[in-house]
Amino acid sequence: MSGITGFIDHNQKINEAHLIESSKTLLHRGGNGNDIIFDKKEHYTLGIANQRLATIDLSKKASQPLTTNCGNYSITLDGTIYNYLELRETLIKYGVTFSTLTDTEVILEGYKKWGYRCFEMLDGSFAFAIIDRKLNQLLIAKDEIGAKPIYYYKEKGFYAFASEIRALLSYPTIKKEINKNAIPTFFRYGYFIGEETIYNNINKFKKGTLTTIDVHSGNSYDSPLTRKQLIPSISENNYTEEQILDHVEDLLTESILKRNVADVSIGVLLSGGFDSATVAAILQKNQTKRIKTYTVSYKNEKLDEALQARKVAEHLKTNHKEFYLDKVDALNMAKNLSNVFDEPIGDSSAIPLLFIADKVKDDVKVLLGSEGGDELFGGYRTYAKAIKINSLLSGNLPKLLKDALIKFLIKTQPRMKEVLKGEGLLNKYLAINACYSLNQIGKLLNVDVNIPNKTKGKAQNIKDLLIHDLHNYLPNNIFLKNDKCFSHYGVDNRDALLKNELIAYLASLDSKWFIKDGEQKYLLKKITSKYIPSSFIANPKKGFVIPLAKWLKTILKPLVEEYLSEEKLKQHQLFNVKEALKIKSSFYVHNTAYNAQRVWLLLQFQMWYYKWMA
Repeated sequence: MSGITGFIDHNQKINEAHLIESSKTLLHRGGNGNDIIFDKKEHYTLGIANQRLATIDLSKKASQPLTTNCGNYSITLDGTIYNYLELRETLIKYGVTFSTLTDTEVILEGYKKWGYRCFEMLDGSFAFAIIDRKLNQLLIAKDEIGAKPIYYYKEKGFYAFASEIRALLSYPTIKKEINKNAIPTFFRYGYFIGEETIYNNINKFKKGTLTTIDVHSGNSYDSPLTRKQLIPSISENNYTEEQILDHVEDLLTESILKRNVADVSIGVLLSGGFDSATVAAILQKNQTKRIKTYTVSYKNEKLDEALQARKVAEHLKTNHKEFYLDKVDALNMAKNLSNVFDEPIGDSSAIPLLFIADKVKDDVKVLLGSEGGDELFGGYRTYAKAIKINSLLSGNLPKLLKDALIKFLIKTQPRMKEVLKGEGLLNKYLAINACYSLNQIGKLLNVDVNIPNKTKGKAQNIKDLLIHDLHNYLPNNIFLKNDKCFSHYGVDNRDALLKNELIAYLASLDSKWFIKDGEQKYLLKKITSKYIPSSFIANPKKGFVIPLAKWLKTILKPLVEEYLSEEKLKQHQLFNVKEALKIKSSFYVHNTAYNAQRVWLLLQFQMWYYKWMA
């Protein structure tokens, strides 16, 4: 993991000092050296920079940006290439001589040897930029999964990119303006969708994309960055359940072990669920020494999963540590969110993630997580809920009875109106997960609300919901949240389950394997039970969820009162202040999880605004 930034400027307004200043804003992502490459030509200036967190080859020779011995190619990389040893071996057979032991140099020498074909061979989590002085091009790429964030700003004569928005904002020609079109989607979903951000003209780099910029003209074009997918070697139509489980387990094992490569200490983030338990179990099985595992404890809270995690750790005989998140720590972490996040953060689990990143930073530099398990295997309870509602309403019930049922449910559960009126399975699923209804957003905001009330994509079964989340919720919320929390303390968080071949194989299976006999995550649970007694993790999954409703009325109440005061709500004129105050007072009367989430989004927007815009 590193922090990368760079630009190509034909207006010649950006100099070397600006590049250095931009890179300095990413210092927290590195800590093991920083450097820049700055080329000043007659008609343009070009620069790339890197704040390096060294995890593979800790020597100074491995510093970034890295340049080939011939001087024609330079790279700045954020991420890890998990199959770099195999690629390195192949390149050595072709006569390539390496100067370092890094995966970074493998990309550079691979590109030098194979050109764009090299990118098809990379199995990793990465965002990088390559200067090709031979072809006079600047190449910027992000992998298909999209775990490593990268943002860009583009205008006539100027293109800039960075791992975090704050680095772009430091360039003097980039104006800091609110993207009002993005505000409704934030309150709808709790995160920003697609390529949009809260800032005008700053966009998320699209995952699975390679942007090629001609350094002379500044012209650019995008092309898909597609890794060669292996054809699934078996199909469930021809094989038994046992054979399918064996193949999934083999792919899981390969994915987890490939991500356990580093020249620094590695740990596992352990919750009380099947995903992280599987990562820890497979990793421990394949190592002689005790692996390090970590979890967060809330003590005396219903949401606390520390006991389940402890049982798993004891059974696997890991070197396990629990960190107790008390009220003081929770408040401090909450106060710090607007420093960590340069956009509003809708996911309150950022608090425990930020907390544990701080606690493990002196112990390990790489932490294996299990994000993506729910999206791969069908773990979210709202999957089953959406399928059940859609099945009921699209079934063979007489129209009169169906209409009467809808009217009754809307009357008794007003929040269900959008769900029940949603067209098709996907729209019902999105409405179930919505933080604010479209009607509520319309009342709250003083900006145009332009959120489609139905999506174009269609969903037939749980697989379609999984694919939607894999391409939307996972990269736009989970990955960004994790990256910001762990990189803030210089910890490389790797998602141990997200191997391309595993994703491709699961996509080839019938939907029955994701919810079978009423059991969600059927395949993963079967595999996990081979390593760990199911009773240890039989309780419903909670993840690193905090008791948000309780804390907003107690330890976090000072923040609510400060930032949701009438005075502060008025300043930017983006909200209907009366409606915002009504949401706050309604929460104090009915402190449900739903009302708490609505207050949390308001609070985070306000905290972001006063840190970054006011």
